[in-house]
Amino acid sequence: MAKKFAVIGLGVFGSHLATKLTEHGAEVLAIDSNYDKLENIKDSVTLTVRLDSTDKAALKNQRLNEFDAVVVGIGDNFEASILTTAVLQQIGVKRIIVRGTTSIHKKIFNHLEIEEIILPSEEAAEKLAESLSIEKVIDSFMLTPEYVIVEAKTPKSLFGKNLLELNLPNNYGVSLITIKKIESKPKLLGIGQKTVERAIGVPKRDTVIEQDDILVLFGKQKDIENLLKRD
Repeated sequence: MAKKFAVIGLGVFGSHLATKLTEHGAEVLAIDSNYDKLENIKDSVTLTVRLDSTDKAALKNQRLNEFDAVVVGIGDNFEASILTTAVLQQIGVKRIIVRGTTSIHKKIFNHLEIEEIILPSEEAAEKLAESLSIEKVIDSFMLTPEYVIVEAKTPKSLFGKNLLELNLPNNYGVSLITIKKIESKPKLLGIGQKTVERAIGVPKRDTVIEQDDILVLFGKQKDIENLLKRD
């Protein structure tokens, strides 16, 4: 089944991202308040919708809580970006990715508990499209045209196995750099809980991979894709 993404804000970054996601086989809903921007991209995405993204009722009607992720690509109006992000949180969107333009913007989004903040460039849009389109991939970094570093959810085929028996370099052509563990910690002032990631350092041969682990992998993109598809 194709993944579903919404991109809000169709400037250079948002338009490029929406187009690239579609090229990767995803269903893409492109949202903007500007009619001309929607006209320019309508043939390159699945669906376009003209609306004010700060309008809670309008966004809720798009059933964005059923999408795999929603990307807020608004770059020329920070207030609208903040308000849109807050609305998406209120309507229960499970994964929100926000375009940030300055370090101050990033800090503000972090205070809103938005962890996925991306840089405003076509290169960043292409990288994000590639990451979102590969099953289980959380993030990726292209070292060379051939080799990548990828953060990914653990495939079922690796649950409960140690690195000695998996022998990833020989069997899959992939190296495990480290493992991130998801932990719960109290929020600011001790009200509620938030999830944080902790890296275990360099894995050992007897390190056992667990169901909720995030794997940081190095290798050729195709080899990593083949490993992550082994469910």
